[in-house]
Amino acid sequence: MNYKQLKIFAVCCMVFDHTVRIVPLHQMLAPLADFLWNKGCGDLADWLLSDFTFYLMYIGRLAAPIFLYCIAQGFAHTSSVRRYVERVLVTAVLAQVPYTLFDLAEGRMYGLERDWRETGLNILFTLAMALCVLAAHEEFKRRKLVLLSPLAVAAATWIAVYLGMEGGRGYIFLVWVCYLTRNWPRWQRALLYLPAVMLSRLGLILWVLESIGTPELSMVLRNCLLNVLGNYFGMLITLLDNGEKGRAGKGFSRFCYAFYPAHFAVLALIGFLRPPLG
Repeated sequence: MNYKQLKIFAVCCMVFDHTVRIVPLHQMLAPLADFLWNKGCGDLADWLLSDFTFYLMYIGRLAAPIFLYCIAQGFAHTSSVRRYVERVLVTAVLAQVPYTLFDLAEGRMYGLERDWRETGLNILFTLAMALCVLAAHEEFKRRKLVLLSPLAVAAATWIAVYLGMEGGRGYIFLVWVCYLTRNWPRWQRALLYLPAVMLSRLGLILWVLESIGTPELSMVLRNCLLNVLGNYFGMLITLLDNGEKGRAGKGFSRFCYAFYPAHFAVLALIGFLRPPLG
């Protein structure tokens, strides 16, 4: 799988993840479930609307780790870090209004009155922060102060969390890991990625431990598995990268930048036009 194919796959997973937040999976699968019930396959229909929909949610969790890997690879191959950061930041700013509208539309679907001021910053702000961390890492490396690099990761993560950036708690760390290990053998990266993802999702793991013995344990555990294993599977998919760029010219790059805010705008419109879930 070349770089372009990897990115297209990530975009498809992202669209799936965001679409099912506006048009829930149980609604999409309801006609098939009704058909199964009518055919006397009630157990299969129930499984379709419960466990199967949960497993499908893993598709959406594959997207972010692949984009994190692509950012690390992009930094390693860019001819101008400054222009790269500028492109990501400009797109982040342009996407913020559609992203906020999407968040409000999702709340409306479930009858929630959300305040636009409570919507965090989209993930591109986090990725821009991660690029700054990689630039700092290279500068520390040049000055033989590379041991300060983890401090840059910690400081950037704190800023991202404080400003409410999507994925701020762990994504900058994962970009840093992807960059440091980009030339490692695949099997070594596969082994390292699991503890790295677990560390990036430490809050969820602690939530599971705190929920032991409570009625919420099952729900919390499923949520933790979805986000930890889903992210790890996404990291494993990046190992399929064969090192070839593919036909990923400027046109494809512009499409990816434009698609991010555009798909939020379309989904937000759908969310405001659809009747709320009953």
